[in-house]
Amino acid sequence: MTAKHPLRQRFEEERRRAAFLAFLPAMGIGIIAADTWVSPWLGIPGGVVAGALGYAAVYWYESLMWRRHHGPWRG
Repeated sequence: MTAKHPLRQRFEEERRRAAFLAFLPAMGIGIIAADTWVSPWLGIPGGVVAGALGYAAVYWYESLMWRRHHGPWRG
C-alpha cells in the first residue's frame, strides 16, 4: 500500500472540515425553516436534510476544484 501524497492528504482533511462547517449553519437554518413553515414535527429532520445538502454541496465543489487544478487523482 502506498502512502498518500501530503498535499492530497491535507486537501482531504480540509475538504471534510469545510463540508462539516457548512453542515452546521445549514442544519440550523433548516431547523428554523422547517419548524416555522412546514411543521413543528419536521424541524429536526428538515434541519438534517438541509445540513446534508450543504455538506454535499461543499464536498462536491471542493472535489471539482481539485480535479480542475490537479487533474484526477491517480493514487
